[in-house]
Formats: sequence, C-alpha cells, structure tokens
Amino acid sequence: MARKPTAKQQIRKLLDDLEPTVQKAFFDSIDSLKSNIELNRIVERLEQQDIDGAMRALNIDPAAYRPPQKATEEVFESGGNQAAKKVPKAPEAATTTFRFDIRHPTAEQELRQYSSTLVTRITEDQRQAIRDALADGISQGRAPRQTALNIVGRLSKVTGRREGGIIGLSGPQAGYVENMRQRLLSGDKDELKKVLTMERRDKRFDRTILDAIKTGKKLDQATVDRMTGRYADRLLLLRGETIARTETMTAFNKGQMSSMSQAIAEGRVSASVVVKIWHAFMDERTRFTHRLLNKTRVAFYDKFQTARGRFMAHPGDPEGGVEECACCRCWMEFAIDFLADLD
Repeated sequence: MARKPTAKQQIRKLLDDLEPTVQKAFFDSIDSLKSNIELNRIVERLEQQDIDGAMRALNIDPAAYRPPQKATEEVFESGGNQAAKKVPKAPEAATTTFRFDIRHPTAEQELRQYSSTLVTRITEDQRQAIRDALADGISQGRAPRQTALNIVGRLSKVTGRREGGIIGLSGPQAGYVENMRQRLLSGDKDELKKVLTMERRDKRFDRTILDAIKTGKKLDQATVDRMTGRYADRLLLLRGETIARTETMTAFNKGQMSSMSQAIAEGRVSASVVVKIWHAFMDERTRFTHRLLNKTRVAFYDKFQTARGRFMAHPGDPEGGVEECACCRCWMEFAIDFLADLD
C-alpha cells in the first residue's frame, strides 16, 4: 500500500505543477510583444533621436503582461484553497466545510493589489532598461536600425520569430548583454577573455573567441550579433524561471493568508489559535537565513524575522526584499492550536 504523501511533498508537487504555467504565461507575453513589433516605426523615431516616440512605438504597457497576471491569480486561488483545508469544520453551521471565496471583496482587493504591483514592477523595469539602451545607442552613434534590432531581436530564418534582444530582460540583464557586445566588438584580448567568464554565454562560440584572441582579428558584426543574441535568449530563460518561481510562491502564500483572514472574519476560527509555520527545503540551494527559520512558528498577525533583520508575513513576502524572496522555495503551513487560547 502506497504511503500517503507528506504535507511537504503535496505542497511541492502543487507548486511544481503551477510554476510552468506562470513561466509559460510570461514567455507568451514576450512572444506577443516581439511578434507585434513595427520595426520601421521604431527606426524612424530613432533617426529623429526621439526616444519617447520610440518607446511609444514599442508599445510596452501593463496590458501586455496580462497572461502572467492571470496565471498568478490562479496560483493565489490555489493557495487559498490549500489554507481552507486547515480551517476547522463547524458542526452547527449550515455548511460544515469552509471554502475560500476568491470573489470576496477583501480577497479581490488583495489580489488586485498584488497582481497590479507585479505587472507594474515588470513593466517599469522593462521600460527603463529599453530607454537606457535607446539612449546608449544614440550617444554611441550607433545606426538606428542596429539599435532597434539590439532591443527587439532579429528575425530567425528558421523559426520566423525574433531571437535575442532585451525585451523581457531585467535592467541588470540588459546591461550584461550590452557589456558582452562591447567586449566582443572591442578586439581587446583582455576584454574578450572576460566574455569567457560570463556564465550564461553559449559556449559553442568559445572557439571563435579563442581564435580572435590568438589571431588578434576583430569579430565581425554579424558574429557578435549571433553571440549576444544567444546570450540574451539564455538570460530571458533565466528571467522567466526566476519570475515563475518567485511569484508562484508569493502568490500561493498570499492566497493562503487571504483565505485564513476570510475564515477569521467569518468567525470560523479565532486568530488567536492560528499559527503560521515556516518550512524551508533544507538543501544547498536554501538561503542560510531561511534555514534558520525552518519550522519557526509565529501567531497569525505576527511576522517572521530573518537573520538579516527583515520582517515577513510569509515566505515570498515582498517586504523581505530581493535578498529574501528571489527564487525562494520555502512554504508556509497553518496550524490550529486551541491550547494557545488558554491561560
């Protein structure tokens, strides 16, 4: 007879099932943005050194990121449903089983605030990265079409889709792509050697770089474009993985909090007996601050305090900052401790 999965195994499986949905939704948004690019409009604006006009032509707005927003809403509801299982049944109530209502005004408000903040953060970060790239292209005297293609990517003759570019990348990642481009174009041996230390590079190009170092011959523009394009695509994959892992956990735990708050508001359980338990995956990938929090218990309205001095309502709470939240795999469990109400 098969053993019943532990709570940890159940949660991990649930999150593993949800993460790919969020990741795919993010990539769907990027594909939609790239496939609707009007390159000539962007080039025309750049020829006039009109950065604002080029930004408008790129049309990167919150609506473009509706797919990941919708996906995280589903994760939020899954978290709420998971927490609802911890609410004690009410024998005398008409309905003995508590059910999380995602359309409850409070839940809707919390979800709207979270999802809009997520989309705003992604959009603003993206806009700033692109604005910086446009300004750099103009200041360096780069051809408008070259600048535009460095941002939106180049059409693949094989797939018919745009590859490379910085659409979808974070600000720092866009900077990494530009650093690689400058190093490859420099022809300087020391700068070329630095490219060989860039972790996400396509190592199939290493021989080409080594030959350039040996011969002193500069790499041509087309080769540099291919190298930076592959590098950008790999960074985009990392970006999608990071957003999916981080936001899946955040949305799930926020949903749990919303569900238990709803149960408390309805009088199904007293906040004084609800305990939050932090669970960390105790492996080499887990932050030391989260290892220290493993199995820590706090009251419902209290917060967990990390070794960095950050206070978090739950794993993935944005109040913890990037250092505590990015790619976090920790999860929160509720326990009902009726003895906590006794003096």
